[in-house]
Amino acid sequence: MASAKQPLAKLIEGQPEDASYEEIVRELAFGLMIERGLLDLDRGRTISNDEMQRRIRSWQG
Repeated sequence: MASAKQPLAKLIEGQPEDASYEEIVRELAFGLMIERGLLDLDRGRTISNDEMQRRIRSWQG
């Protein structure tokens, strides 16, 4: 497995010089969410929009 350090360092280096700590952390979290989503897609762990709408409606009452 590749080291996590290299892509994280690249993401941090790509941030503007005046980026705040919070902005950088937000970008790191967003990058992680994208990676997880792509992995789920590759593994077939997705649901249709219709199924998601059904689930959301069930939470509403």
